[in-house]
Amino acid sequence: MITKIAYSILTAMPYALIAPSAAIAQSLSPISNCTQLTNRRYGVILDRPANLLPQLPEFLAIAAVPCDYLNTSMTFFGGFDNIQTSTFRANQLRELKLDAVIHSFSQKTNDIPSNFQAALVLVELGSEPNLALQRVQAITGRSASLATFNNRSVILTAPLSSVSSANAIASRLRGQGVAAQVLSASLIAMSSNAPPTAVPVSPRPPVSSGTSYRVLVPNSSANRIRQVRQISPDAFVTEFKGKSYIQARTYTDRGNARRERDRLNASFPGTILIQD
Repeated sequence: MITKIAYSILTAMPYALIAPSAAIAQSLSPISNCTQLTNRRYGVILDRPANLLPQLPEFLAIAAVPCDYLNTSMTFFGGFDNIQTSTFRANQLRELKLDAVIHSFSQKTNDIPSNFQAALVLVELGSEPNLALQRVQAITGRSASLATFNNRSVILTAPLSSVSSANAIASRLRGQGVAAQVLSASLIAMSSNAPPTAVPVSPRPPVSSGTSYRVLVPNSSANRIRQVRQISPDAFVTEFKGKSYIQARTYTDRGNARRERDRLNASFPGTILIQD
């Protein structure tokens, strides 16, 4: 998902150009999934390949283990049973200007401090999924994956980033006209206890017809976005024919899209359905 060599674009914290640590560069090959590293409740992860890290103190270099998560090279810095020890480890990395995050693999949790919680960027698809994927990669300098979320096709990028890093990436995408928003990475927890909204990565484009349907709610009041997000947490403000709307859902099935339009229209009169 993220390129193996580029992490400097759009990062929330600048990295010093320091020679990679030999202690980490010679580590084992990345394992298939970070969740295999721990049966603890929390994991501290750096969204950066281990062989591109700067020189680290020995106690951190020993703890660093390369891993892959959603096809992205990352570095795992230990599993912990409580948030206090997790935060202590993440702070050690933050002091070195490394954007470490804390992630719970076993369940959604609200006790991770907001400045340490893991986030990801979700991008809405248009009528050409592969072209959209390439565009996201070109704008962000990172790789991306097609996936499904809430029964619709999307693009995922920057998994397990910090909230500040994810916001910077989403802001750059929106500046280029790409519909992007930041979500909590707890929604993609890889476990048997994952919530219904978990995001399984698809090995091929999930859209075969090349058509998508967007459900748009009129953005007619100051608190409308808050109201819509109570129903659709990843809703965002967009524009259609010069008017402000809130995109609540995207579907590839017209019947599902119509039913959702009708359901939302009962609460938000003027809800429309458009085809891309």
